[in-house]
Amino acid sequence: MLERLGTQKHERALGEQELKRRKLEQKVIERQHQRERKCEQHQREVEREQREREQHEYRMLQMRMVMLQRSQGAPVMQNQPSFDGFGLLAELNDPTLSSASSYST
Repeated sequence: MLERLGTQKHERALGEQELKRRKLEQKVIERQHQRERKCEQHQREVEREQREREQHEYRMLQMRMVMLQRSQGAPVMQNQPSFDGFGLLAELNDPTLSSASSYST
């Protein structure tokens, strides 16, 4: 009888150790997930800050172009994108281009 009680205590102790091991593994997995989420959140913040910097630079460029146009006495077109930086205005105003476009619609 004592031997049977000893075996049961031993089995119970092993079961408790297994339970503790699983809980520790679960904590490790959760911590890893937290690190991954934190890393993803940081990456999103970095990307958002980059977009904000690019938008700011674009607005500053627009302001400089408006100021340059005003200083040259050229009419300023409000809320219209400027295509001058792409060289498109020069093409549109080129008299050597015929009215018959090579592009088909």
